[in-house]
Amino acid sequence: MLQPLLDTVADLAGAVVTSDAMHPQREHADYLLAQGANYIAIVKGNQKKLHRRLKSPPWKDIPLQ
Repeated sequence: MLQPLLDTVADLAGAVVTSDAMHPQREHADYLLAQGANYIAIVKGNQKKLHRRLKSPPWKDIPLQ
C-alpha cells in the first residue's frame, strides 16, 4: 500500500520519506528512487540479509551527502 499512497503526492523529488520496519523492501526503495525521493527505513533483525549488510560497511568512512 506504500506506492498507491505515495502516488497521491504531487512531487516526491527531493523529499525524504521515512518508514517503519514493515517497509524496507527493494520494491519500495526502487519506487522512491525512481520518483527522485530519498528514504530512511528501519531495518530489524528479521530482515537477516539486509540487516547483516547494513552492519558491515565502515560507516565512519562514508561521507554524508
